[in-house]
Amino acid sequence: MRFFFHLTFLLMLWSPCHTQVTIIGHNQLNNSKLCNTKIVVKDGNEVLQKIDTKNSGDFMVRLDYGRIYRLYFQNPLCPVMFMEVVANNIPEDKQQYKMIYELNLPFYYKDDEDVDTTVFVKPCHKVVYNGVTKMVDDTSYNTAFDKKIIKTSSSHKVKVVEEKQVELPVIIGGRVCMNGDIKLSITNKSISIYDKKGGLLKTTKTNRSGVFAFSGIKSSEVGKIKIESKENDLNTGQITILNSAGKKIITGKYGTSSCEIPLKDEDLKSLTDNSFTYNIGGKLILSSATQKKFYAGKTIYLSNKRNTIIKKTTSNVLGTFVFEDIKPDNTYFIGVDAKEVGSGEKIDFLNKDDKFISNFDTLAAARKSMKVNSDYNSTFNDISISDDEMRMNVKAKLFGDNTNNPIGKLKILLLNDNYQVIDSAMTDDFGSFKFKYLPFLKRFYLSAENTNNILDVFNNILVYSNEDNMVKILTHEKGAKFNYKPLASELSKLKEIEVDDPWLEFVTGEPSGKNHQRGINGARKTIVENILFETNQYTLLPQAKEILDKVILVLNTNKSLKLELSAHTDSKGNDADNLKLSQMRAKTAREYIANAGIDGERLISVGYGEGRLRNKCANNVACSELEHAQNRRVEFKILEE
Repeated sequence: MRFFFHLTFLLMLWSPCHTQVTIIGHNQLNNSKLCNTKIVVKDGNEVLQKIDTKNSGDFMVRLDYGRIYRLYFQNPLCPVMFMEVVANNIPEDKQQYKMIYELNLPFYYKDDEDVDTTVFVKPCHKVVYNGVTKMVDDTSYNTAFDKKIIKTSSSHKVKVVEEKQVELPVIIGGRVCMNGDIKLSITNKSISIYDKKGGLLKTTKTNRSGVFAFSGIKSSEVGKIKIESKENDLNTGQITILNSAGKKIITGKYGTSSCEIPLKDEDLKSLTDNSFTYNIGGKLILSSATQKKFYAGKTIYLSNKRNTIIKKTTSNVLGTFVFEDIKPDNTYFIGVDAKEVGSGEKIDFLNKDDKFISNFDTLAAARKSMKVNSDYNSTFNDISISDDEMRMNVKAKLFGDNTNNPIGKLKILLLNDNYQVIDSAMTDDFGSFKFKYLPFLKRFYLSAENTNNILDVFNNILVYSNEDNMVKILTHEKGAKFNYKPLASELSKLKEIEVDDPWLEFVTGEPSGKNHQRGINGARKTIVENILFETNQYTLLPQAKEILDKVILVLNTNKSLKLELSAHTDSKGNDADNLKLSQMRAKTAREYIANAGIDGERLISVGYGEGRLRNKCANNVACSELEHAQNRRVEFKILEE
């Protein structure tokens, strides 16, 4: 659910002589009191009351039974909206009660680009009689309305006007890697786009996944793209630029200090994506003077520059979270409920590589937050996450015609946008199915064979989210199989996304999709971590300790696990020195884990030096720094489960 009303309601019994519904409201803008709101109460076109809250954010109206009321709210900062109170169906024997309904009513800035103000032509909230002694919220209506307030990613697409004399700017984005291998992403490098005469149009940098984006560019002006490195570490191999869909578009050779690639019209067309977005995320740690723990199972909010909540998610057991559909060149806030952070506690934000980013030290709208600008900068670079670093769960329920007919024992296929089958699942007796921890897809489709015509008894197939909210009604044709191609706005209701972490399955006890602990062929699982050390040193850096803290949690959770910790170096330097250094690094990591209370009998440390390289980069072989970096690693091999 994109946004929700926080509602509280209270029933009080008064003397039989009163026959009223009393609405008590607290007007709020981003969880702060909103004053100077004019309220008009109507029954049809008849104006019954007028209220001006002036310096207060609160209001109270008394309404007689027997009518349907609309309360219109006008504030100079916000769009006009109204709520509906249905009080015309209270039986006479219940009119002895005075029903009091209290709510916090959120308002929105009328110039907030993430808010669809057109939805306010309908009631923003409905209050109804519950058939007993209370006025309550119309849950079904209110939930559906709340989801329409915040625009979906598809609503933000740049609309291209077909006028020959006017060319609108576009977004040009993609990903840069070496030799077409995304494992060799060219990160944190200057990338520039030039016009046809060689003039510079715009410069940015690739992020930690090699992704880049130029906004506000006119395609007709573009002539070439240029990648530079002050470190001169790209002097071998071929530079490849992929588009936002991961398709290889153009290649070039790195010269003395840069790589210049001319852009043809077809290249520009493939790299132009007005729906281009980033992903951001990481891990949250709740810490105090006496303890440190993962901020697990808590709500994380993404707000825009107005502090309007546009997305929310729940952190997993390791405290990790991710948000997709982050637009270039915008301002966001990532935050948590301030009430979840006690006195003397703080929220530390680490990126996917367990590097410390910042504390959540900004307090706004009852949330502890951190400001993020989605242009290139070091913070945004560090918290950016590529699609291949994400996993998704897809959950839904299927019903025939109505919710009294769950469709069980139906084999559901999940397909990618090339209609290739990714996975399959069977619906249970309640019509539920789930795909767990699959590679992230921006788009996917669902299909099922109509075996023995089991679907033909229904005119419609209802698709519900796992939270029991209806997502889609599909008309069923007899003899046809089930096919569902979710719209962009529907995909978010069916999937959960999270940061890929190979340790997660050992904490939750659940296999991570098909390729679970032992791998496809039953082999023991080996987990590679980027535990960094200073050159020729084996002292643990803060980032390395964060990774090892995660390993400690896993070992405390799963008492049957035993690990082999192996350290590896690249081929640069003396072979014997590299072997000794790797042995000391593995020993240091093992001691850190053991000192946290893990039985040393469960841990083996070994250093292999440059004896187990992951690529061709042996002694006297010319390799780029990116390729050498693949060999500098610490591996954790699962010995027992």
